[in-house]
Amino acid sequence: MYLEELEQLYNEQAYTVATIQLEAYLQEHATSAQAWHLMGLCKLEIAKSAETREEATEVYTSAYHAFSEALTHDSAHIQARLHRAYMGANVIDGKADTTLSDCEQLIDNGDDELTTKALLYRFQVWVLLNETDKALADMHRNLDIYESLYKDDLPQLNVARFQCNTRIGDVYYHNDDKPAALDYYRKAFHCTVYNNRSLSTIYFALEMEDYDFAADMLHIMTTAGEYSEEDMLALLRKIKQQLDEGLQHAALAREFCWGTIDYWHHFYGEDEAEGTLEQISTGKRFIAQYPEESYFYHFTATALFNIGSYGESLPYYEKATAISAYPSTIIRWYYAMYKTTGQFPASWPETDYSVPFDWYSAGVICGELVQQEQQTPGREQLLQLKKYLYKKAFDIYHPYWYSNTGSSYAGHPHHFAMCCNNYGITLFELGDFEEATRVHNIGYNMSPFWEQLESRAEAWHAQEKYAEAVTDRQTILNNFTSTLPLVYYVSIHERIIEDLTTLERYEEALALYHKILQEYDEWIAADMQELSAEECDSIIYNIDRIKTDRAFIKTGTDGDLTERIEALEAHLTEKPDDSDAYFNLMYLYFEGGRYEHCIGAINNRISIGGIARLPLVSQMKIYYFRGKAALKLGKYQPAISDMLQTLDIMSGGGEADNTPNNRCGVFAFLAEAYLGAGDTDNSITYGQKCIQIYKTMNWSWDNECVNFYFILAQAYAASEDNSHCKKMLDKILENTPGHEPALQLKATLKGSGGLFSFLRKKKS
Repeated sequence: MYLEELEQLYNEQAYTVATIQLEAYLQEHATSAQAWHLMGLCKLEIAKSAETREEATEVYTSAYHAFSEALTHDSAHIQARLHRAYMGANVIDGKADTTLSDCEQLIDNGDDELTTKALLYRFQVWVLLNETDKALADMHRNLDIYESLYKDDLPQLNVARFQCNTRIGDVYYHNDDKPAALDYYRKAFHCTVYNNRSLSTIYFALEMEDYDFAADMLHIMTTAGEYSEEDMLALLRKIKQQLDEGLQHAALAREFCWGTIDYWHHFYGEDEAEGTLEQISTGKRFIAQYPEESYFYHFTATALFNIGSYGESLPYYEKATAISAYPSTIIRWYYAMYKTTGQFPASWPETDYSVPFDWYSAGVICGELVQQEQQTPGREQLLQLKKYLYKKAFDIYHPYWYSNTGSSYAGHPHHFAMCCNNYGITLFELGDFEEATRVHNIGYNMSPFWEQLESRAEAWHAQEKYAEAVTDRQTILNNFTSTLPLVYYVSIHERIIEDLTTLERYEEALALYHKILQEYDEWIAADMQELSAEECDSIIYNIDRIKTDRAFIKTGTDGDLTERIEALEAHLTEKPDDSDAYFNLMYLYFEGGRYEHCIGAINNRISIGGIARLPLVSQMKIYYFRGKAALKLGKYQPAISDMLQTLDIMSGGGEADNTPNNRCGVFAFLAEAYLGAGDTDNSITYGQKCIQIYKTMNWSWDNECVNFYFILAQAYAASEDNSHCKKMLDKILENTPGHEPALQLKATLKGSGGLFSFLRKKKS
């Protein structure tokens, strides 16, 4: 094999196979430093999965030997020297001198990235050799290099600062200089507040009686949700014990109260009423001790808020706000005012609070309250506040990652991504689809998860960018099925099929249609047994929607329309109450000229599903299609009634519903229906409305013009208004020469009786 092929095996993580092939390759190319280096890399990976310590040691030793062989044949092989230095500092015992030499050569190379790694490895050797001053000097030198190396990448710089300061602190700690150790741990924490050392460090801070530092760490630990319940309960109970024994420290008491909320029953009991009283008592006790600390008023108010005592909570929230409002104070105060007075305040308090995750959490609380107010006028005001809260969080996170400013409190990429998802959803709810898409893009780039893609797909769909929506949802199915709930697995298929159909990518839509229905029969239906009733109902609903979506998936075959009709009719034999299936059959029956069936499908849709809860556009379509079908059957009065109902619904809708194009189409059908019913006056009225819309909109002549001009000509002829009839016919023939019906009607005007004499008799 060629060396490039062996490297490909390594990249494909086929380490054992690559090792076997490398052994054969090295028999013929024993001096290949590149091959020896690749052998060392493979051995390193194999050692990680060794079953015993002895086996791992043997493989690591083999890897070290391979890197040494590479350097024997090419002393300038930087990566081989770097890997050997790493192993000498961290894995293989007794290699201090060689490792120090390797590090020196790497440092002499002059590359900053290499130097930082070499300094780290040399630091580790100095620590093992108890050369404290040399170890500290190397780590301080590393800090200086990082300040320059990452000067334009604050998040990366802060991570490097955290690591260096933590290592320096560890050296001081193990040399029993605890004050110096604590000082560097504190520096490290403020460089990266979300870290893996806070649990041990907070106990050390408590031991050293640095309660300000302990309070800072506790706040992050209680809000991050990254520590086990067991660890958090042990920590909170220790702090409670210290507070109960007389420790006076407002910040630590505040963070203790904040932390107990997630473990409420452990601290306030199982009984909700008694627990609420205990929380209120705790809050009042701390208010008495620390009257200038805002959070204790908030804490007491929230106990009352959570049991619906909004009026009683207000004075406490107002006091908290007067001192310094926390983000969650703002939303609860705002909502409590609404529930107490029936009106929202004209504005909400502004605050410079700088922890973005707490703004995000307040947005989540606001979202829960929005859900409670779905059917009330208060929903819109709450949505605006929810947007404000998420935007406050976003505006703190974003500069840290994109403008190189801010603090590491904004340094958790997944928190930022979650904020983007919720902020984007809120923008979507408020109709700002383009901005929602931008925010979701940022969030997905920070930390990719399927919910962000689903939210972005919704925003794409709302902008009629269906291809982008399909791409996002297909990415979910391709990359996230291991974590995707079954409910969403099915619903995402339904949404992709819908958008593929809109894009006229029928072959893909049909393939996905057959795939998901086959999966439903083979395993989804069985797996649903483990889900809640609500989740099962949701899956069944989406499967039904997929079956009814078949109405619009065209195959282009001769029997295509019949196949689609039969698919929906078969579904209705299983689900005779599926009103949406009748709605879709309405289109198909009309397209196939089965107008009686079309009317029947619509009547079934109305009798089963009703009208009032449908979107306005769907209500319009129901009456519009029934009216058109009646007109095709010569049932003029029912057609007139349905078209007038369509106009009535349209007038109550928004600008998108009541467009000139929509009105003109209905006016034209009304003109035709009134003509058929013998009501020439109304026929002329609606025909003229069509002409006026075309003039106002400055639309060019088209087939629609031909139709309503000819209807007008017939209506004028039936009214014996030959002059206007001739004008209509001349207009048609001027723009559409050779129009046979117009020519025939024009010829009849010369006769005595006229083609529409029967209409005159009927009218009289």
